[in-house]
Amino acid sequence: MKILICSDGTPSAETAIQLGGLLAGPLKAETTLLGIAETSQDESPLRETLQAQAQSLQARGVSVDIMVQSGEPVRQITDHTSKAAYDLVVIGARWTGATGHYWRSAKTYEVIKAIQPPVLVAIGECKQLTRFL
Repeated sequence: MKILICSDGTPSAETAIQLGGLLAGPLKAETTLLGIAETSQDESPLRETLQAQAQSLQARGVSVDIMVQSGEPVRQITDHTSKAAYDLVVIGARWTGATGHYWRSAKTYEVIKAIQPPVLVAIGECKQLTRFL
């Protein structure tokens, strides 16, 4: 199994990394941590953040490849998933001003519509995963 975890280095990406790691470990999945910086100047700080995030995955027994790209996030994720076959893509999203249990992330929805593999959207906090159907 191959899992792609997308991160922009922000706190909302932490949930995606935690959840992706909780899945990847027991599945012994090949895991790629894809960081997307909006500008090339942001690539170096993002790489440092991704390395720290990768260490948390490695502590769970997950082997991680780190990739950093710059550009528009939806396009970068779309391009990357069209070149490499993944069984699952994990992305984070933020709660917004919606009422009730809804999220409104236009970029997240664009990714879901644009890519072939299934997308797991991680919102909230996830410290452990006891059951997953």
